[in-house]
Amino acid sequence: MTRSLLSLCLATTALASLSAAAHAAPPGYDKIDTVVVIYAENRSFDNLYGGFPGANGLANVSPGQARQLDRDGTPLSELPPAWGGLTGKGVTPAVTEAQSAHLANATFAIDDPNGFNEGTNVVTHDLWHRFYQEQMQIDGGKNDKFVAWADSGSLVMGHYDGSNLPMWAIAKKYVLADNFFQGAFGGSFLNHFMLACACVPYYPNADTSPVKGQIAVVEPDGVTLKPADNSPASALGGVPKFANDGAITPDFYAVNTMQPPYQPSANKPAEGGDKALADPAAPTTLPPQYEIT
Repeated sequence: MTRSLLSLCLATTALASLSAAAHAAPPGYDKIDTVVVIYAENRSFDNLYGGFPGANGLANVSPGQARQLDRDGTPLSELPPAWGGLTGKGVTPAVTEAQSAHLANATFAIDDPNGFNEGTNVVTHDLWHRFYQEQMQIDGGKNDKFVAWADSGSLVMGHYDGSNLPMWAIAKKYVLADNFFQGAFGGSFLNHFMLACACVPYYPNADTSPVKGQIAVVEPDGVTLKPADNSPASALGGVPKFANDGAITPDFYAVNTMQPPYQPSANKPAEGGDKALADPAAPTTLPPQYEIT
């Protein structure tokens, strides 16, 4: 379920080939001018391509493998509702939280005509894609706590028939990397760094800086967020809450989304400061990064 959706890529193939070409470039490699990397964000492989013929997808998943556990490690009697509704805000007609309740503890087709009958063009509730939560969901490789440590309830177990998508036809013509995995836990922010430099951004002296309130509180294992005292004990009781779910690790690495220190940035320049910079005092501005190789 954590597999990167669509590295169908020409892009991935070209990157691997270019690496080999650094030592001995076969004829024709000098004709490569541009490498395109497609980031199809916030999807699992199985969400859209689990039914692709011959792929290592949903056909290879047994009911026992798909069964989700509660936060205490016991099997869930059913899937929780999609908290706040299965469809995104403003979508009409909506699939409400109540309509999504009491699904069996298994995968389900969101576009099933006898079920929700929602196509791939319908905006759904967004899913968490954060550094610590993903590790908690993967649960040491068992992939059995995606429902437990999510804000989306049952939605994470939903999938579509992707055969009507344009990319499906491209995958049939070229290649679909069904066992391609992302480079880092969490979302695009950290994975962009991994793609560009295989490195993790660092925030020096974070504990005495504007970002100190974003330092995550984790358990001794270093990969599990500490739940808040008022967090629901069961996934059936609501979205989990954490003591502090921040962008910065206790050893000062930036692992969840922050903003560039240079414009364009979602953070405006400081009042009276350099217009080419983002406000360095903003708690979401990442300091300039340096990587010496």
